[in-house]
Amino acid sequence: MHMNPADAAELGLANGDYVYVDANPADRPFRGWQDHPEKYKVARCMLRITLNPAWPKGTVMMKHSPWIATERTVKAHETRPDGLARSEGTNYQANLRYGSHQSLTRNWLMPMHQTDTLFHKSKGSMTFMFGGEADNHAVNTVPKESLVRITKAEPGGLGGKGVWEGGNGAFGPTGLSESNRTFLAGGFTKVQRG
Repeated sequence: MHMNPADAAELGLANGDYVYVDANPADRPFRGWQDHPEKYKVARCMLRITLNPAWPKGTVMMKHSPWIATERTVKAHETRPDGLARSEGTNYQANLRYGSHQSLTRNWLMPMHQTDTLFHKSKGSMTFMFGGEADNHAVNTVPKESLVRITKAEPGGLGGKGVWEGGNGAFGPTGLSESNRTFLAGGFTKVQRG
């Protein structure tokens, strides 16, 4: 999840820390979660933040459609020696340890809930179309916007301890090495004319 460094500093977060992202607790991550703590643990969204100064302050962005966590992937990453979130028997592997982008929004409408005259973006091509389409997540398609609360889950280092090594490197949006500055300024590219 991309976050402005000033927002992260206000929350006491370092690049690469894991956070819980919660939307309206009345019905997110699902209705009735208060009565199902074992399912809530699976469905509550947890992911790593990436500091990005190009992202607006007060706004975060999470990419759509990572492979979501399931009961089996949570059991796997909590019990496997290698920590992989890979389901036993199916080998489905989640990108997220817990939850998903769907933990934050409530727009799962079946295609039959859409009218034959609905105009929307096609999911499989860069075109627009009319009518229902399988696996469209909502009548106005993505992106989805939600008000969310972000709380620190654990530090980003190995085993939930310390700082994430990848977040302190010389490269990336916040890297301060001379080579990163040269790269960001276009200094490694030469344009020949003529």
